[in-house]
Amino acid sequence: MLTGYTVLPGRLYAFDFTAFRATLARPVDFAQAHAVAQVLGCRVEMTSRPGREYPIGATCQPDERALQLTAADLAAILDAAEAVADRRGIHRFDDFVIYNEPRPIDQLRLLARGEAHRLRSALTRRRRTGVSLQ
Repeated sequence: MLTGYTVLPGRLYAFDFTAFRATLARPVDFAQAHAVAQVLGCRVEMTSRPGREYPIGATCQPDERALQLTAADLAAILDAAEAVADRRGIHRFDDFVIYNEPRPIDQLRLLARGEAHRLRSALTRRRRTGVSLQ
């Protein structure tokens, strides 16, 4: 089953949590009614360390977890969404992170972490190659 951005090992954004839960229920229902061997999202944003995600914009992810999820993982993601439905904010799980109606500060922190990562990567490349950042 291909899920695109709906379900993947990474950040799951829910700006309308009621719609998010309904959207998650559809592939869960499908997987329960059909023989689904693997579930594949569009990319990986998690490291192999449970609960750890790569920053936005990371171009090198040497320790990423596998892309494949299972039908049981789909059900677990829906269960996790149900568990945090009434709690706005960032909720980390081993193989995904739910951003439940993130506040502006949550979004700024996420973007700032990505920008800090980009700058660290540029500095590392500069040190290795001796090339200017200009």
